[in-house]
Amino acid sequence: MPGRILILDDDVTRRITLAARLSGAFYEIRLADTLEEALTQVAEWQPAMLLVADDLARAPAAGVLRRLRATPRLAEAALLVVTAPGAHMGRSDLLVAGADDVIARSEPQEVFKARLRSHDRARELLQTLKPRGAALSLPGLAEDRARFRTPTRVTVLAPEPDSARAWQTELTGAPGFRIEFRDLSSLRETGSSLSAEILPDRAGLLVLGLTPGSEALGLRLLARLKARADQPDQEILLLAPGASARTQIQGFEIGASTVMTGPFDAAEIVARLRLLRARLMRRQSLRLALNEGMRASITDPLTGLYNRRYALPLLAQVARRGAMLGEPFAVMVADLDHFKTVNDRFGHAAGDLALQTVAEVMRANLRKEDVLARIGGEEFLAILPATDPEAALASAERLRARVRDCPVRPENGGPAIPLTISVGVTLGHEGRRSPEALLADADRALYAAKHAGRDRVMRHVPGGEASCPLPLAPEGRAERQA
Repeated sequence: MPGRILILDDDVTRRITLAARLSGAFYEIRLADTLEEALTQVAEWQPAMLLVADDLARAPAAGVLRRLRATPRLAEAALLVVTAPGAHMGRSDLLVAGADDVIARSEPQEVFKARLRSHDRARELLQTLKPRGAALSLPGLAEDRARFRTPTRVTVLAPEPDSARAWQTELTGAPGFRIEFRDLSSLRETGSSLSAEILPDRAGLLVLGLTPGSEALGLRLLARLKARADQPDQEILLLAPGASARTQIQGFEIGASTVMTGPFDAAEIVARLRLLRARLMRRQSLRLALNEGMRASITDPLTGLYNRRYALPLLAQVARRGAMLGEPFAVMVADLDHFKTVNDRFGHAAGDLALQTVAEVMRANLRKEDVLARIGGEEFLAILPATDPEAALASAERLRARVRDCPVRPENGGPAIPLTISVGVTLGHEGRRSPEALLADADRALYAAKHAGRDRVMRHVPGGEASCPLPLAPEGRAERQA
């Protein structure tokens, strides 16, 4: 849960000191001095973050991290390792073992809090994307964090050409990444505004390098990157050796995913890039799952058309627009004739194929701006914005004729099954009516078409229950019923 931090350290003084550093930051803190005690706490009190000492007496830090990372209740927790001041060796090993970050105990207080807030924001963003009640380890989101088949694109923006060349030598060939190197020297030398050419052209991973004297430019660039509307999914590693506490805090607050202030360490950079890639992939997968879920909620699974849930609110929008602008529109309700007979004689598979055929024929014979939905078992709704009466009736007749010309051919090779539809039409310019009234009027016209013999188009007449047949109905059509 957000706001809960568990501190694991077998040194009582350090435990208390670290808890004191977090006082006033609105976290709920618990302490543990052994791995076993920490796991007991996790079982009854699910933390959002763990701060783990790197030098536990009874177990190596890497082993502790692997054990914690394998605990299901910690699948969504951030694991942060706290190291001795100035300790830079072995940081990459800790990250590979499962740490989300490595923090020195001597890190300035405000930087420390800014780093924790950054992890909080990352987790909260994932929480907003995941389905309610679901864990972040959804199917498709449990890939090995160090294994991706397609190399991930990384853009490295170095502060000047010498750094770019040196970094390229160290980082080129990192497994799983395709790295592009650029430098910011031209911007610093000219003092020009930040041009679009220097920015990465698509979302992904970015390493932004800062050196003394280039901090202001780098932070401006970071702010520009985070403000871009076309970069919704991006993780940024700020590489700032020896940066001041103020620069680090600004980097985190502007939106850097992580900030490295120690000496250049290619292994640590690659390890952090793998963590950021995993976070990016989880977020993209969750966003994709969310979009798919939203699409499924408004889509009929059999035909791929919109469903009633989507169509009726849209009809209300079209009706409001028509009333405000005086713009004509049309509403059609079409029903597959004798559908029960198709199911009874040829089976439900043939009935499904009939519905899919009608849906495809109708979709192919409407405009891009028209909306087609399946709103009942064999009933379809078509909404035609900006459509005058003549065009609406011609469109309805075209749909009827095209369906009649496309019999269903069963997959088992049986005889073709003839299909027809009856269509009821009402016109939105004929008086102001609610979406419910429009749908009811179109239904009245549909029922009139059914009672008149099916396979025909009928138009609703305002002010009464009667409907009239479409003038262009072919002669003799009423005698043929499917």
